[in-house]
Amino acid sequence: MNVKQFVNKAIYLISVPLAVGLFMELLVYSQTGGHLISSVLDLRNLVRDLGVTAVIAFALSLNLGSGRFDLSLGAQRLVATIIGGNIAVSLGFNGIGLLIMAILMGLLAGFGVGMVFSVFRIPPVILGLGMAMIYESLAFAGSDGKGLQLFGVPNIEMLVDPNFTLLVLGLGTLFVFILFTFTKFRYEMQAMRGSQKIAKTSGINVFRHVVICYTLAGGLVAISGVFSASFTGALAPMLGMTSNSAVIAMTFPMFLGTYLARRTNIAVGILSASLTIKLFGIGMVALKISNSLNTVINMLVFIGFLAFLANEKIPALRRRERARIKEAKAKRLELENVLL
Repeated sequence: MNVKQFVNKAIYLISVPLAVGLFMELLVYSQTGGHLISSVLDLRNLVRDLGVTAVIAFALSLNLGSGRFDLSLGAQRLVATIIGGNIAVSLGFNGIGLLIMAILMGLLAGFGVGMVFSVFRIPPVILGLGMAMIYESLAFAGSDGKGLQLFGVPNIEMLVDPNFTLLVLGLGTLFVFILFTFTKFRYEMQAMRGSQKIAKTSGINVFRHVVICYTLAGGLVAISGVFSASFTGALAPMLGMTSNSAVIAMTFPMFLGTYLARRTNIAVGILSASLTIKLFGIGMVALKISNSLNTVINMLVFIGFLAFLANEKIPALRRRERARIKEAKAKRLELENVLL
């Protein structure tokens, strides 16, 4: 890739959140007289939400990109943060130690789901439902229903530092960038997206690849769980599949990031998409729109975007079809003139 291509891709990625941010700034200013980001607290909240959103979207892209919707990701996030976090607190670890312990628990939780899928060949959706209920119960029982409490815990202040959040987000983005650009995993993922049967025939160990996807996804969602717990001071256990709501809400930035990644890497595409959606959400809050109406608007935009993805190739197909028909009619007329 030459310098010109790199600059064009960078402009493309920056222009999407920039355009949305400018639009929301103008809308907020015209309606309220205020600004989209009016204080340091708003900026801190943006960094916090961006970190949580992007990391979960990274995790979703590992399985959802190959047609597997892991409904246990929210429960993996819960059990990794609560169990791993409580172990770290009991051992007196600082913020970095707590984060590492949660990631290790997340990797273990994801590995468990991947191994069950590979051994028993359970459909991903059904497997996700079952494993989600198991992990939610483990998080609840393992903490005696208290979850993870970080109020008053010493030496973890760095977890709420926006600079630390940006550092972890940068490392996570770099990891996903390298994974999808310079490793064998990239080619296996592309083959799996086309056809798992053909990928297996070509020599790819499909189930090893699946285990890796589930394992890495578990580690990534654990990072988001630690961020959420540190920002709110606690993470409560959940039952009845409610833990997955935080993950399902991030499907929009994942799909938008995948679309933007057509001209670049999935990592920076998702990061750009996450920033775009967070700026849009901040604008909704600044306009004093209620949470319920905000959710409705976001889902309508999401559905509209999915409809666009489903139909974006239809105009080109129709143009080609009209061209073929025109060419066939011309050929027929030519043959008729020859015969006459």
